[in-house]
Amino acid sequence: MSIHWTQDGSGLRGEVVAENVGSRACRLAGKPTVAPLAADGTALPVHNVVSLEFMEPGYAVLEPGQQAVARLLWPSWCGQQASDRARVEWPGGSAVAPVHGPLQPGCHPDRPGNIVPYWFFVRSGAPDG
Repeated sequence: MSIHWTQDGSGLRGEVVAENVGSRACRLAGKPTVAPLAADGTALPVHNVVSLEFMEPGYAVLEPGQQAVARLLWPSWCGQQASDRARVEWPGGSAVAPVHGPLQPGCHPDRPGNIVPYWFFVRSGAPDG
Protein backbone atom coordinates (compact mmCIF):
# COMPACT_ATOMS: atom_id res chain seq x y z
CA MET A 1 0.00 0.00 0.00
CA SER A 2 1.05 3.53 -0.69
CA ILE A 3 -0.68 6.91 -0.90
CA HIS A 4 0.05 9.45 -3.63
CA TRP A 5 -1.20 13.04 -3.28
CA THR A 6 -1.09 15.89 -5.80
CA GLN A 7 -2.05 19.50 -5.24
CA ASP A 8 -5.54 20.36 -6.53
CA GLY A 9 -5.97 24.07 -5.96
CA SER A 10 -5.53 24.44 -2.22
CA GLY A 11 -6.71 20.88 -1.54
CA LEU A 12 -5.30 17.47 -2.41
CA ARG A 13 -6.39 14.83 -4.89
CA GLY A 14 -4.80 11.42 -4.67
CA GLU A 15 -5.08 7.69 -4.53
CA VAL A 16 -4.36 4.68 -2.40
CA VAL A 17 -2.34 2.21 -4.46
CA ALA A 18 -2.39 -1.48 -3.52
CA GLU A 19 -0.13 -3.98 -5.27
CA ASN A 20 -0.39 -7.74 -5.03
CA VAL A 21 3.18 -8.84 -4.33
CA GLY A 22 2.11 -12.40 -3.52
CA SER A 23 1.89 -15.48 -5.70
CA ARG A 24 -1.92 -15.85 -5.56
CA ALA A 25 -4.86 -13.64 -6.42
CA CYS A 26 -6.25 -11.49 -3.60
CA ARG A 27 -9.45 -9.49 -3.11
CA LEU A 28 -9.83 -5.93 -1.87
CA ALA A 29 -13.39 -5.24 -0.83
CA GLY A 30 -15.18 -1.97 -0.24
CA LYS A 31 -13.62 1.46 0.12
CA PRO A 32 -10.53 2.15 2.18
CA THR A 33 -10.37 4.58 5.07
CA VAL A 34 -7.24 6.71 5.44
CA ALA A 35 -5.89 8.11 8.71
CA PRO A 36 -2.86 10.36 8.26
CA LEU A 37 -0.36 9.81 11.07
CA ALA A 38 1.38 12.46 13.18
CA ALA A 39 5.17 12.33 13.55
CA ASP A 40 4.74 10.27 16.75
CA GLY A 41 2.68 7.64 14.89
CA THR A 42 -0.72 8.57 16.32
CA ALA A 43 -3.64 8.90 13.93
CA LEU A 44 -4.80 12.43 13.22
CA PRO A 45 -8.54 12.97 13.83
CA VAL A 46 -9.38 13.19 10.13
CA HIS A 47 -12.82 11.77 9.38
CA ASN A 48 -13.48 9.77 6.23
CA VAL A 49 -16.73 10.49 4.41
CA VAL A 50 -17.87 7.26 2.83
CA SER A 51 -20.72 7.64 0.38
CA LEU A 52 -23.16 4.78 -0.08
CA GLU A 53 -23.45 4.52 -3.85
CA PHE A 54 -23.90 0.98 -5.14
CA MET A 55 -20.93 -0.69 -6.82
CA GLU A 56 -21.14 -4.14 -8.35
CA PRO A 57 -19.33 -6.35 -7.48
CA GLY A 58 -17.99 -4.18 -4.62
CA TYR A 59 -14.47 -5.60 -4.70
CA ALA A 60 -11.36 -5.74 -6.87
CA VAL A 61 -9.54 -9.03 -7.56
CA LEU A 62 -5.80 -8.55 -7.98
CA GLU A 63 -3.72 -11.16 -9.76
CA PRO A 64 -0.03 -11.34 -8.77
CA GLY A 65 1.72 -8.14 -9.86
CA GLN A 66 -1.49 -6.19 -10.45
CA GLN A 67 -2.38 -2.90 -8.78
CA ALA A 68 -5.66 -1.53 -7.52
CA VAL A 69 -6.30 2.13 -6.81
CA ALA A 70 -8.88 4.00 -4.78
CA ARG A 71 -9.15 7.70 -5.51
CA LEU A 72 -9.06 10.20 -2.62
CA LEU A 73 -9.97 13.84 -2.02
CA TRP A 74 -8.83 15.96 0.95
CA PRO A 75 -10.04 19.57 0.61
CA SER A 76 -8.61 21.15 3.79
CA TRP A 77 -6.79 20.42 7.03
CA CYS A 78 -6.40 22.84 9.92
CA GLY A 79 -5.08 20.38 12.51
CA GLN A 80 -1.77 18.91 13.61
CA GLN A 81 0.93 18.37 10.95
CA ALA A 82 0.68 15.07 9.05
CA SER A 83 3.77 12.91 8.59
CA ASP A 84 4.87 10.84 5.60
CA ARG A 85 2.86 7.81 6.79
CA ALA A 86 -0.85 7.00 6.98
CA ARG A 87 -2.91 4.04 8.15
CA VAL A 88 -5.06 2.50 5.43
CA GLU A 89 -7.89 0.19 6.47
CA TRP A 90 -10.24 -1.86 4.33
CA PRO A 91 -12.65 -4.69 5.15
CA GLY A 92 -10.36 -7.53 6.23
CA GLY A 93 -7.07 -5.67 6.58
CA SER A 94 -4.97 -2.63 7.36
CA ALA A 95 -1.49 -1.32 6.63
CA VAL A 96 0.70 1.66 7.41
CA ALA A 97 1.53 3.18 4.04
CA PRO A 98 4.14 5.69 2.90
CA VAL A 99 2.75 9.02 1.68
CA HIS A 100 4.16 10.56 -1.51
CA GLY A 101 3.63 14.17 -2.57
CA PRO A 102 2.25 16.89 -0.29
CA LEU A 103 1.60 15.62 3.23
CA GLN A 104 -1.59 17.63 3.82
CA PRO A 105 -3.74 20.29 2.17
CA GLY A 106 -3.82 23.93 3.17
CA CYS A 107 -6.03 25.16 6.00
CA HIS A 108 -9.32 26.63 4.79
CA PRO A 109 -11.83 26.75 7.68
CA ASP A 110 -14.72 27.20 5.21
CA ARG A 111 -13.97 23.82 3.57
CA PRO A 112 -14.43 20.33 5.02
CA GLY A 113 -11.38 18.66 6.56
CA ASN A 114 -12.60 15.16 5.70
CA ILE A 115 -10.94 12.67 3.39
CA VAL A 116 -13.29 11.26 0.76
CA PRO A 117 -12.29 7.74 -0.42
CA TYR A 118 -13.73 5.98 -3.46
CA TRP A 119 -13.95 2.30 -4.47
CA PHE A 120 -10.90 0.18 -5.27
CA PHE A 121 -10.59 -0.74 -8.93
CA VAL A 122 -7.94 -2.73 -10.80
CA ARG A 123 -5.54 -0.44 -12.63
CA SER A 124 -5.25 -1.35 -16.28
CA GLY A 125 -2.09 -0.74 -18.26
CA ALA A 126 1.29 0.27 -16.90
CA PRO A 127 1.55 2.03 -13.51
CA ASP A 128 2.01 5.78 -13.79
CA GLY A 129 4.74 5.97 -11.18
